Amino acid sequence: MSIFNRIFNFRSRDKPQNFLPGSTFSFLFGGSTAGKTVNERTAMQTTAVYACVRILAETVASLPLHTYKYTAMGKEKAIKHSLYSLLHDSPNPDMTSFVFRETLMSHLLVYGNAYAQIVRDGSGRVMGLYPLMPRLWR
Repeated sequence: MSIFNRIFNFRSRDKPQNFLPGSTFSFLFGGSTAGKTVNERTAMQTTAVYACVRILAETVASLPLHTYKYTAMGKEKAIKHSLYSLLHDSPNPDMTSFVFRETLMSHLLVYGNAYAQIVRDGSGRVMGLYPLMPRLWR
C-alpha cells in the first residue's frame, strides 16, 4: 500500500467491506455504512417510500370487493351473506371498508404481512375484523 493510499484512506470499490462494528452481517439487520438505522419506521419517514405505499394501498383499497356464491348457472353476488356487510361496508364500528383494506395493504407493503383479529359472537358468527400490527407477531 502506498503512502498516498494510507494518507487519504482510499478503498477499492470492487472489494467492498463491512466496516460496521459487530457482526459481518449487521447491514442486513438495520445498520448501514452511513450509520443510520433502516427499519419500517425510518423508511416510512422517507417521502418516496411513504408516497409509494400510500398510492398502492389506496389503489387496492378502492377496488370493488364483493362476496360471491356458486349457483347452477355459475356464480352471482351474495349480497345477503353475513360477511358481505363486514367486507363491503364496515368491518368494525371504528373503520370503513376502505380504511380497513388500506391499512392491511400498507401493513403488507411495509412489514411483509398483514393480520386481522376476527371477533365472533357466542354462536361463532363473525361480528368484526380489527387490523393488528404485524411487527408484534414476528
